[in-house]
Amino acid sequence: MAQAVLGDVTLDYEVVGDGDPVVLVCGAGQPSIGWRLEVVPALNAAGFATLVFDSRGMPPSSSPPAPYSVAQLADDTLRLADHVGWSRFSIVGYSLGGWVAEELSLTESDRISAAVLIGSLNRGTAWERAVTTVERDLAASGVPLPELFESVETLRYLPNHELQDDTTVETWLSMLGGDPWPNPGRLGQYEACLAWTLDTDRTKRWATCQVPCLVVAFEHDVDSPPARAREAAAELPDATYVEIAGASHLGPFTHGAAVCEALVPFLSSRRGG
Repeated sequence: MAQAVLGDVTLDYEVVGDGDPVVLVCGAGQPSIGWRLEVVPALNAAGFATLVFDSRGMPPSSSPPAPYSVAQLADDTLRLADHVGWSRFSIVGYSLGGWVAEELSLTESDRISAAVLIGSLNRGTAWERAVTTVERDLAASGVPLPELFESVETLRYLPNHELQDDTTVETWLSMLGGDPWPNPGRLGQYEACLAWTLDTDRTKRWATCQVPCLVVAFEHDVDSPPARAREAAAELPDATYVEIAGASHLGPFTHGAAVCEALVPFLSSRRGG
């Protein structure tokens, strides 16, 4: 991975493959390696170059003092694209990264060829408001977190029927682990998440979006429920809606092939846009 010093933040990044440029933006607390499981190989095979990076607050990128904002993360993304010489590109964002992709589609439409919004496009829900407030408050408290905390945080997004299966849970626990995500990165990203979730005015901009969008929702997603994502997609002037059966908010990692089957044809149909 290379490093780009962009004002107050240093981002670890890599351009993988050759072809039409696609920027991949991570969700909250997501290491960029997650994109490499299936999404990066699928895009590279289809003739796309991919820019993967760890966002502000996620090691090994630097973690400036909190709070962060979606607009700030969007600016980081734009400056990183400038750093690698990409003046126009498609963008794929997951969860918090989907909000970054949405922000850039609305504010920098001259630079965005197409956007894929994964598990992200919806009006804030009661669940999102509650859980993100707890996440922010817990991070702000500075209380030391238990060793299994990060693993349980991830596992809670599996469908309930999978959480009832010991083999599934034990397999995930064996893959996850490591030290809890530290501050100020944790607090910074959750401050960005909470501010976005509580902002009811931002949805008024959807009707002005000039970028073609693919909205990917997951059947069992509690953060971005399919009904809410479908409703939001209908308010975008040029949006395609896809719902992936059997998947939860962890869909890009548990159902990567299905995600790729949706996003690769969509981006391929908009080459040179």
